[in-house]
Amino acid sequence: MLFSMTGFGEAQRETNDIRIAFRLRSVNNKGLDIQLKLPYDLSYLESAFRSQCKGKLFRGRIDVYVEFEVKNPELAPPVRMNPARLNQLLALSGQALATQKVQGRLDINTLVQMPDLFQEQRVGFKYPEHIDSIILNTFSDALDCLIESRAEEGAHLFKDIQSRVQTLHEEKNKVCLFVENRTENIKSAMLERLHKLNEDVGVDENRLTQELVFYADRLDVSEELTRLAAHIQTMKALLEAEKRPKGRELEFLLQEQFREVTTIGNKVKLIEAADRIVKLKTECEKIKEQVFNVE
Repeated sequence: MLFSMTGFGEAQRETNDIRIAFRLRSVNNKGLDIQLKLPYDLSYLESAFRSQCKGKLFRGRIDVYVEFEVKNPELAPPVRMNPARLNQLLALSGQALATQKVQGRLDINTLVQMPDLFQEQRVGFKYPEHIDSIILNTFSDALDCLIESRAEEGAHLFKDIQSRVQTLHEEKNKVCLFVENRTENIKSAMLERLHKLNEDVGVDENRLTQELVFYADRLDVSEELTRLAAHIQTMKALLEAEKRPKGRELEFLLQEQFREVTTIGNKVKLIEAADRIVKLKTECEKIKEQVFNVE
C-alpha cells in the first residue's frame, strides 16, 4: 500500500458555544513541513496540532486553514479598560467643553468606539478544556480525511508503479536472453582471430590470450543483471509491504537500478539489446516521476 503526499481534508463542528472548521491541503515535500494559519485565540494549541500531524504523517507540506467563531459571549477573552486612556479622553473632553466650541458630553456609546480604550486580554488566554477537546477532535477528523485522500491517490500510484516495475522485470529478462552466451562467443571469436593472426605474425600467444580474455570479461554484464534483478525484487516487496513511509527507499532503489541499466548499456553493444536498454531507462524515469509523489 502506498500513500501519496498530495491530498485534501476538511472537518467542521458547531455547538452552542463555538463553530470550528479546518481545511488541510498537502503537496510534495522532502520532509514534513507543517504550515499553520491559526487565529491568535488558538495559538496556544499549535504544539497539539503539530503533534497530531507528526503522529499520522511522515512527508509532505501540510497547509492548515482554520475558521473559528465564538458564539457564547461568556467564552470570549476578557475585556479590560485602559484607565490611562480614559483619563486622557476625559481631560481632552473637558478642555474642549471649556472652550465653548464643543457642546455635548461623552457617553458609553461614544467611549466604546474609542481605539485602545477597551482591549481583549488575549495574552495567556485559553479556552476551557471541553472547548479544546472539541477543537482538537475536529482537527483529528480533518487529518483523517486528509490521510484517506492521500491513500486514494496512493492506490493509483501503486497500480501504475507496480505495472512499470513488472515491465522492468520483463525487459531485464529479454536483455538476459540477448547476452546469455555473449561473453563466451566474444572469447571464441577473438581466439579464432588470434590463431589466424598467429599463422602470419609471430606473437606471444599466451600473453595475447590473457589480454583477450581480460577484455572479454570487462564486457560481461552478468553481475549488473544480477544486481538489477535484486533491486527489482526488493522494489516489488517494498511496494507490497505495510510499512510507512516508502518514498525515500523507492527513490534509492531507482537510483541503483538506473546505475546498473546505464552500465549494462555501456557494455552491451548488441543492436538487438539497444531497444531493451532504452525501454529500461524509460521505465525507470517514469517510475521516478511517480515516486516523487510517494510519502
